[in-house]
Amino acid sequence: MGSVSTPTRRPTLADVASLAGISTAVVSYVINDGPRTVSPATKAKVESAIATLGYRRNPLASALSAGRSNLVGLLVPDSSNAFFSELSRHLEAEGRRRGLLTLLGNTAYKRETEVDYENAFSDLRARGIFVTSVGQGGADADDCPRIYLHSAPLESEGPRVLFDDAGGAFEAVRHLLEHGYTDIHCLTGPNDVGPSGRRELGWLQAMQEAGLPTDDRLHRVSYDRFDAESAVLSILGAEHPPRVIFATTDEQALATMRAAAVLGLRVPEDLAVVGFDGIRETLRGSIRMTTVALPLQQLAVAAYETLDAWLEHGDAQHHMLPGTLVVGDTCGAH
Repeated sequence: MGSVSTPTRRPTLADVASLAGISTAVVSYVINDGPRTVSPATKAKVESAIATLGYRRNPLASALSAGRSNLVGLLVPDSSNAFFSELSRHLEAEGRRRGLLTLLGNTAYKRETEVDYENAFSDLRARGIFVTSVGQGGADADDCPRIYLHSAPLESEGPRVLFDDAGGAFEAVRHLLEHGYTDIHCLTGPNDVGPSGRRELGWLQAMQEAGLPTDDRLHRVSYDRFDAESAVLSILGAEHPPRVIFATTDEQALATMRAAAVLGLRVPEDLAVVGFDGIRETLRGSIRMTTVALPLQQLAVAAYETLDAWLEHGDAQHHMLPGTLVVGDTCGAH
């Protein structure tokens, strides 16, 4: 057997100074382009030593000494959920375009976990924290900026970039009503807060304006696709099953389609299904779902612009982005 090599130590500023035969202070002046000037000959020796050793500066240590880092935090409830996975991908890509690195935390829909991550990111002097909040406590305990995305605590007046959830849901349900559907059930989250709660209100408004009953047509299920499927099996297996389900998330809509397949129901002939979010699986799959597609790239850009405005001017901007109703194959209406 060959010998196992010992990992080499990462070169330090002192190593560069020793090889170049100068002080660490002068090396620092070269790396940071100041505050003191360095002669061209000395600068060349430092650059040669850096190239020889493969020295890389520690950006976090440098940033911490300046009071901030090139890191941003992103908190989502569950990155295995396709919507939050796609949201994270857009935020991370926009951050990299701006020279920033993203640290991701999954809160598992628990406020205490959200707070723990916020504190940890703040200790790292993150430039900001993007929070898809699941809690209702909105007080920021330190000076690290929070930008709320997709969902914000009711008690907070902090900067935010949200979607027009109620408006998108109203438009989707109106589309169904205009094509003759009346028995429209709403599949929503475990409670009436956050984006699903606002989408629930949009459904309720459209139904009330049409003079249609909503009693026994609101169903609260998990956001998890597999847990939701079990609940939807009972809903669809009832004596008088719904003719239409408007789901407040695409995950729940996909769970509905899985349950329909198990029961032998045809979509949309026996059951019309409409979702909300516009994840790629619904927009680009072999069966395109009717859904309200949300502009995640636009959200990412607006999120960083909102963070910049807060850092530069203390301006707590609030943005609301509209979704787009995309009519697919699952609602039977075109």
